[in-house]
Amino acid sequence: MTALLGLATRLKTARLLLVTDARAATGDLAAFAEEAFAGGVDILQLADPALDETASLGALTTLRSVALRRQRIVAVTSDADLAGEFGADMLVLLDDASSADRARRRLHRYALIGRSCRGTADIDAALADPDVDFLIVTATPAAVRHAAAAAPQGDPEAKPWFAAGGLTAADVGELAAAGCRRVAVSRAITRAADPRAAAAALADALDRAWADDPAMERVRFAAFRSGRLAGAGTRGSGEEDLAAPDAGDGFGSLTNPFKGVAPPPATAPRLPEA
Repeated sequence: MTALLGLATRLKTARLLLVTDARAATGDLAAFAEEAFAGGVDILQLADPALDETASLGALTTLRSVALRRQRIVAVTSDADLAGEFGADMLVLLDDASSADRARRRLHRYALIGRSCRGTADIDAALADPDVDFLIVTATPAAVRHAAAAAPQGDPEAKPWFAAGGLTAADVGELAAAGCRRVAVSRAITRAADPRAAAAALADALDRAWADDPAMERVRFAAFRSGRLAGAGTRGSGEEDLAAPDAGDGFGSLTNPFKGVAPPPATAPRLPEA
């Protein structure tokens, strides 16, 4: 019997989030998701404004059917009503005035909420919001350094955050030096000739970043020690019933924005005194 991991444990140990549309042009959503998960994607977020509710639910159901086999997470973008109807395990809110508290009322009790953050004020607000479980931070040097200082990823109590914005595996080293341990991508995988290989390259680079930071072992240990089957029996992608584009991800396209930037230490950065 396969042990089920709680959603919070899966989030804490996640490294790679992928944003995709429903792949209507190729009609290969299920096969693509299989390849992405096999390559090392931990969270797959659907973002496709061209879909109506019925089509969105269909695409999400397809993704969930693949994710269940690997205990991966499927995320809904922005729409709390859709997330509630789907029984989503994860909802990613945009960097707008949407309320995480109101969104949570539409979700099941174990569901996770993320918040997209473009700048330092967004980061501070998301970290202070008790209904936000994780952040997706635009990968500018200022934003990443601020997130690394305010929520050091080697601290098991810190909220996880992902850097996003036109990133590739080649950027992970500089991001890791700045304190980042997780990334969110879209085109790096969705437009790759070999999505599994592209995902694996990113996952391998992130694995090295975790291995090079002894603090991340404490994060893993704490995640599994405190992990419960929370979410394992819900209606979402954590369910296993034992009885039975960067264009489109909202982060723009940044190419290697850390070149020449002197980052703070990766394991325990601190904000400067005001």
